[in-house]
Amino acid sequence: MSDLVIFGVSNMLGDVFDCALALGHRISCVVLNRTEVLRPRTKGVHERIRQLAYPPRLVDIDSFVPQGAEIYVLGTTHPNRTVLVEDLKTRFGIVLAPMVHPTAYVSPLARLGEGVYVGAQSVVAPGAVLHDHVFVNRGVTIGHDTVVEPFVRLGPGCHVAGHVVVGRDTTIGIGATIIEELVIGSGAVVAAGAVVINDIEAGALVAGVPAIAKRRPDGEGT
Repeated sequence: MSDLVIFGVSNMLGDVFDCALALGHRISCVVLNRTEVLRPRTKGVHERIRQLAYPPRLVDIDSFVPQGAEIYVLGTTHPNRTVLVEDLKTRFGIVLAPMVHPTAYVSPLARLGEGVYVGAQSVVAPGAVLHDHVFVNRGVTIGHDTVVEPFVRLGPGCHVAGHVVVGRDTTIGIGATIIEELVIGSGAVVAAGAVVINDIEAGALVAGVPAIAKRRPDGEGT
């Protein structure tokens, strides 16, 4: 059993707890890097911690002191996690570990970068490359030879076919599908349930079946 320290909180914290426990880790500490923002229908970190048989310590990042033999992971998918990762490296020299749920399948011919998270029942096919801090939610499929650049978020049940390039900081929504051999530009947003059959420009928002642009990279709507 290893002591696990989780940095940052979001609605995905429960999934990170689940993965940690399924892997046999002891969640020793949750570190807050910013004030938690709660919405009316979401659970906060205190409620999630109370659900655990052995609740971890909750500390502010300014009070955190690394201990020996700890494993460090992110508990947030918030866009500011890029800043958090750099802060952890600068302050503490921390390298974040990848986490793969035991019910997921990652091909031995795939490559995972630092801090990648792969959720329950997801599949990462041969030749796929997931760069640093990609978050793969539950039930996602990533096709062969697809490249997912850093800090991408893949929503539950989405499907990314083979030979796709997903640009940095992109968000792919719940149940979306991206067909083969496409390029999804950095910072794009693919809405839930969308079916993408063409390349997407950086920063665009697309939705629908087939997906069309609802927001262009210049910020204007269609």
